[in-house]
Amino acid sequence: MQSHADAVIIGGGIIGAAVAFYLTQERFGRIVLVEKEPVLGAGSTSKAAGGIRAQFASEINVRMSMLSEEKFRHFKEETGSDALFDQVGYMFLLATDEEVATFQRMVDMQRRL
Repeated sequence: MQSHADAVIIGGGIIGAAVAFYLTQERFGRIVLVEKEPVLGAGSTSKAAGGIRAQFASEINVRMSMLSEEKFRHFKEETGSDALFDQVGYMFLLATDEEVATFQRMVDMQRRL
């Protein structure tokens, strides 16, 4: 058993597994992923709703959502596994003129990106 690693990743959920995957793609070196559960993705990842929401008030959140959507679209090409991504939309209910105006500003910002 080897006693060293170039990277140690704590947690085998979606984030830890993704970090391990991309470090491996970059040939980072010896990578160890540590997970307390008997299977990967059994913690909070398994309880997530799995939605991607692209409508946010901050540009960085919108950009991250757009990147996530792109990753899901090309997941099978990149990994060889089907993520079963099915884009079905997202609904917001707006009750006041102020909410409509705020939402319109967010839509305008997203369209600029």
